[in-house]
Amino acid sequence: MDKKTFTTKMYEVCATDELRPVMMCVHFKQGFAYASDGHMLVKQSLEYQTVINPEKLEGKSLHKDNYKAIMGFEFAECNDDGVTCSDSDGRTAFYDYFDIGTQTIPDFDTVLRPIGQKSVEFIGVNPEYLAKIGKAMHVPSHTLRLQFQGVDKSILIDTPEIENQWALLMPCFIDDSLFSK
Repeated sequence: MDKKTFTTKMYEVCATDELRPVMMCVHFKQGFAYASDGHMLVKQSLEYQTVINPEKLEGKSLHKDNYKAIMGFEFAECNDDGVTCSDSDGRTAFYDYFDIGTQTIPDFDTVLRPIGQKSVEFIGVNPEYLAKIGKAMHVPSHTLRLQFQGVDKSILIDTPEIENQWALLMPCFIDDSLFSK
C-alpha cells in the first residue's frame, strides 16, 4: 500500500527559534512548499508529496513539528481547517494549520533568483545545513548541484533530474588565512 502523506523532510530546514515562529513552519503557496531558517531555504513542488487534496494547503502553514508528525501516518488528507491523518491500524489525529497572526510570510522567491555564476577560490559551507537540505529535498540520485554566485552570495542548489525544486544556502565566512602558508 502506498502512503498518502508528506514524503520529504521539509521540517529539517525550519528554524528552532521560538522568537521567529513564522520560520518554524512549512508554508504552502501556488503549488509549492517552502521552508527556511534564514540560513537555508527549500522550495519544492507539491507534486512530490502524496498527501490527499494538496490544493487545500494553498496559503496555509504547518508548524514543523506537526509536519513531521503527519509524515508518520499512512494517510494525510488536507481540508480547510487542517490535516486529518490515519493509519490502517485505526490510529487517527488532526493537525491544525499554524496561525501566523499579524506576521507575514517572507517572499522566499525573491532570494531564489540566480544573480550569475562567479568563479571563487574558496567558500565556507556549514555541512550540517547542507545535510539538512539533502534530507529536505527529493534527491533520488543522491546528487545535489550547487551554483556559486560569489564568496558572499547565496548558493543555489537543485537536483539535476528533478524539476520545480530548489534550495538556497548562505555561505559561512571563513578566514582565508587558513589556506595560506
